[in-house]
Amino acid sequence: MRRVTLNPNDVAGSLREIERASQENDIVEIAQNFSFDAAVTQTLALAVASPTLANTNAVLATLIDLLKKGGLNRTQ
Repeated sequence: MRRVTLNPNDVAGSLREIERASQENDIVEIAQNFSFDAAVTQTLALAVASPTLANTNAVLATLIDLLKKGGLNRTQ
């Protein structure tokens, strides 16, 4: 997978960029290539009415973490 630059203010665009960056069919395998440089607060609630950069980052990091596990109720 090629390196991508994500815009935390555009979650949908970031997800499209992740999709375009990979030719893999297995989303778990794709997610394994991502890493975080700090601890992340896990959240599934995106503050759409008054978004903050911290909330957007937390939601995106949570999504990637869940994809690494293979789903919401799975563990590694």
